[in-house]
Amino acid sequence: MPFLAVTIVAAIVDLVVLAVFHIARPDVDPLTRPTSEYALGAYGAAAGVATGIVGLGALALAWAVRAQTRPAAIVLALFGAAKVAQAFFPIDPPGVETAAGLTHNVLGNVAFFALPLAAVLAVRALAPRWRWAPLAAAGLVVAVVAVLAADLHGAFGVAQRIYLVGCSLWMLAVAAVGIANLPYRSRSTS
Repeated sequence: MPFLAVTIVAAIVDLVVLAVFHIARPDVDPLTRPTSEYALGAYGAAAGVATGIVGLGALALAWAVRAQTRPAAIVLALFGAAKVAQAFFPIDPPGVETAAGLTHNVLGNVAFFALPLAAVLAVRALAPRWRWAPLAAAGLVVAVVAVLAADLHGAFGVAQRIYLVGCSLWMLAVAAVGIANLPYRSRSTS
C-alpha cells in the first residue's frame, strides 16, 4: 500500500505543477512548446523535481503491480527510470544542441512510448478490478498518435499536455484501484 500511496501523491503533484506552470510561465506557449521548456528559466528546478517525482511514482507503481502483471511492471519501471534520469538532463533552449539536451530527448522518447505500452500490457490484470482499464489504455495509445500527428501541424504542445495529463490520471487510477481492492484486515481483539 505505501507504494500505491507514493504513486497517488506523485500523480497529483505532477498535475498540480503542470497547472501552476500554465499560470507562472506564460512565456511557454502551451499550444506549440513542449512542457520540458518549463525547466528553462524561472522555476526550472521545480520542473526537474516534478519530472523526477513522476518517475518515482511510476517506479513505485511498477513495484506494486509486479506480482499481477510482470511485463507491464517492467515497462512501467523503464518509464519511471527514464523520467527520473530525464530530471537531471534539461532540454536545450531553441537553437542550441548539447549532449544533455540530446539525452533529455532520448529519455523523453523512451518514456513517451513506454507508459502507453505498460497500460496496454496491464489491461488483462487490471480489467477484473477496473472495468475502464481497456478504454484508458486505448486512450493513451490514441494520445500518442495524436501527439505525433499534432507535431506535424504545429500543435505539439497542447497534444503533449493532454497526453501527460492522461498518463498521470492513468497512474492515479491504477493506484487508487489497487488501494480500493486491498483485502481488508480487521484487528484481532484477542
